[in-house]
Amino acid sequence: MARQLTYKEYLMVTIPFMLSTVTQPLLGVVNTAIMGHMSEVFYIAAVSLGVILFNNIYWLFGFLRVSTTSFSAQALGKNSDESKFLSLFRPLIIAFIISLIFICIYPFIFAYYVEMMQPETLVIDLMKKYCDIVIWGAPFVLFNYVTLGWLMGQMIIRYTMFMQISMNVVNIILSFVFVFILHMDIEGVAYSSLIAQVYGCIIGFMAIYFKGNLNFSGHYVEQLKSIKPFLSMMKVNTDLMLRTICLLTINNLFAMAGTSLGTTTLAANAVILEIIFILVYFIDGMANGVSVFSGKAFGKKDKQLLNETLQIGLRCLAVFMVVSSIVVYLMKSYLIGLMTNLPEISMYADEYSMFLVIHPICACVGLLLYGMYTGVGHTSSVRNMMFIAVIFFFICQNILVEYFANYGIWATYSLTYLLESIILILFLPQIKLKFE
Repeated sequence: MARQLTYKEYLMVTIPFMLSTVTQPLLGVVNTAIMGHMSEVFYIAAVSLGVILFNNIYWLFGFLRVSTTSFSAQALGKNSDESKFLSLFRPLIIAFIISLIFICIYPFIFAYYVEMMQPETLVIDLMKKYCDIVIWGAPFVLFNYVTLGWLMGQMIIRYTMFMQISMNVVNIILSFVFVFILHMDIEGVAYSSLIAQVYGCIIGFMAIYFKGNLNFSGHYVEQLKSIKPFLSMMKVNTDLMLRTICLLTINNLFAMAGTSLGTTTLAANAVILEIIFILVYFIDGMANGVSVFSGKAFGKKDKQLLNETLQIGLRCLAVFMVVSSIVVYLMKSYLIGLMTNLPEISMYADEYSMFLVIHPICACVGLLLYGMYTGVGHTSSVRNMMFIAVIFFFICQNILVEYFANYGIWATYSLTYLLESIILILFLPQIKLKFE
């Protein structure tokens, strides 16, 4: 049987996704680096905690991007105008409702987060200045998740790439201007994020309007009034939300363990984590490509395309991991130096820099397979995998941190992601059953 998917076709979709997706952690890297070059360690600690808080919340609703990509790709495979329309506007309605609820309960979330993390008083004051500004970007962030996911699913590659890259470039430029020229300190970083989120939302809707080829009809709008399809969509979204809750539990336990070892450990771990996120988001870009082709295969009920997507995706991942691991290992001290010029943080981070290589290797296969599972809408296995992972993390951290301190924190974090990869490999046969 002739090959339906070639390496060239796969890479033409995946490389732009990788380049655009990696701009998201680069933004966190820049914001952390800007605060890392302030006069006090409290700035980098406050931004890192603020970023973790909003990442936790936005990751919780990251299903909007993931599921929208899946439904949009399946609509592309079906070649259905109605499915294309509904795969965009149903999640937009959900995003609007969620963002309003989030803004209303934000004060309670912030108070609980501070009580849980228990940072120093000056860190709390700086973090509140940051968070009180960034919160107003919630509706735009969630709308961006939906528009980005829909554009990805429709394989509108150039505009997807432009939306993400330009939004984060705007954010980075404004951060430098507000902090180093206008001397707005931590508030400058917050305002730059808010403005960039509004900008990204405008660009996303413009891309859909000019390139989405959406057909509007009264019948399609009437379909939005039906509750049952929303419930079916929320079944997938609930699995992904539960997966994210488990992921956030792991990340919060990781951050709390670092906080318990002191502000310097918290800041050093934040530096290492931001660098790791660059590699992880490169892999996430590959997973986006796998998700699109898998969703298209499921829409067409094409098992051959699914198999080819898996084979090509894993081979390209292997090449990327070999090259990236070598580069990061050789440049680890330089990368840490870019993040902060505070000697106590850079020296401490350098001690644990081995995990810049170890963690992405442990996580890579699971991250790629996550794209395939979500692409075909088989989210129950992803949910179950995370239930197992969070239990493993809790037990392993309680054992290793007591004896190995920060080494135990990082070992637990990496081993948990390795376990996730193994579990998703074992669940692969269940995906193929959906094509029978």
